[in-house]
Amino acid sequence: MNLRIMTITSICIAASAAGVQASPISYLDVSTSNGYSDTIAIDGIDAGSNGTYYGQNIASEDFTLSLNLLGDSTMPRLGGNLQISNSTDQELEYVVGFLMPLMDVAAGTYDWDASLTIALTGVDGSIRSISEEPIWAASVGDHFIGEMYTNPFELAFEGPGTASINEALSGEIDFLDGDYLSVRYSFSLSAGDTVVFGGSFGFVPAPGALAVLGLAALAGRRRRRSASPSQAAQADPRNA
Repeated sequence: MNLRIMTITSICIAASAAGVQASPISYLDVSTSNGYSDTIAIDGIDAGSNGTYYGQNIASEDFTLSLNLLGDSTMPRLGGNLQISNSTDQELEYVVGFLMPLMDVAAGTYDWDASLTIALTGVDGSIRSISEEPIWAASVGDHFIGEMYTNPFELAFEGPGTASINEALSGEIDFLDGDYLSVRYSFSLSAGDTVVFGGSFGFVPAPGALAVLGLAALAGRRRRRSASPSQAAQADPRNA
């Protein structure tokens, strides 16, 4: 069965018709091998210094989807998780695309990084690449960034259980212009099982911004020096 592949062009046409420049609206495109197909506009919610929150849930007869992302459109960066559960008794193929609008991104040379963890849960579970496509691919504007878990890829286990894997990329981009940051997932998921993709992707803040973050962290450590040993132990992430 042919699986409709999301294209940047088709969603950008829909975005232009909706007038995305008026507010931070992103687009989620979902297609499955058993005929489900939908493109959903998601209103961004201001999350203060954390950026903009984008969330969406889909519950169909054949699968459920939960999307929770935080994005920054000015220094483009996107992070969070996507969870999909296959509710059928057969393996299904999925193509999921997400587009976040870019706002006032200056042309220039930027470092970028990306990481993605895949966590699989179920019985006799498997997730694998399809149609000679990578599991994950991303672009910023007209610039293709990279791909992870390239074809052929498979993560699987026998019996009830879980499995996970992590991959990371980094590089440099000469950014000129563009309207969207785009991320696409393309994969096949075994019957009755659940996969969670968690990670982040985007431009790396300039050294000046990192210095500011470093000063803020130093100030935080100074404020915590008066904490009692028990308070310090509770605050230690290794005790979480």
